[in-house]
Amino acid sequence: MPESNIIFGKRTVFEALENDVQIDKVYIDRDNQFMENIKRKVREKSIQISFVPIEKLNRLTKGNHQGIVATISPIKTLDLNSLEKSIIDNNFNFLILDSVTDTKNFGAIVRTAECLGINGIIISKSGSSPINGETIKSSSGAIFNIPIFKVDHIKDAIFLLKANEIKIVSADEKGENSIYDYKFDRKTSIVMGSEGKGISKSILSLSDNILMIPMKGKVESLNVSVATGIFISELTKEL
Repeated sequence: MPESNIIFGKRTVFEALENDVQIDKVYIDRDNQFMENIKRKVREKSIQISFVPIEKLNRLTKGNHQGIVATISPIKTLDLNSLEKSIIDNNFNFLILDSVTDTKNFGAIVRTAECLGINGIIISKSGSSPINGETIKSSSGAIFNIPIFKVDHIKDAIFLLKANEIKIVSADEKGENSIYDYKFDRKTSIVMGSEGKGISKSILSLSDNILMIPMKGKVESLNVSVATGIFISELTKEL
């Protein structure tokens, strides 16, 4: 069974049910006496349900399942044309991820972006985190509620945003200006890079502003999902 078609955890499966994700089958630990709300929703939607030994769930998910696993159709992603349509619909606040490959970080970023009102997340078809069960669980199901635009090249998306007068603000620890001294424009999108390499020079060169988060402790940098949360929070509080 392909991992990309598996989701697990009570919150994640519940969010999938709430958002009409196409669920093929639900597996529940046969010794679990709880999750009645989930069982009821599964039956209401006429989804096949199977009560199985916990060992089967462990094999499907490496043990991190909270007693429930479901198989779903792959998460739908959107293309560059869809991004253009979204901009036409007056959406300006996108999060661009350059080479963020860790699934847990990606999931946490998706959760934060959805919670704080980002209009969509832009990733590259290559060199990005896969969208699999780990990603979906880390997002607590938020990935079902936010558009994911998967493009051939990040630059193409940035050129499109800039052509529509959307400012590009990038996060870099060597940025000359503090994020706390910057006033975000309503039409702004944010670029975040991987923890190891940061944002590539070619992407940074397209930025309208490059900002850093001042570090006051002994640790020199933040986890990318935490840093992303700070940037999104600063952006959305100005809107």
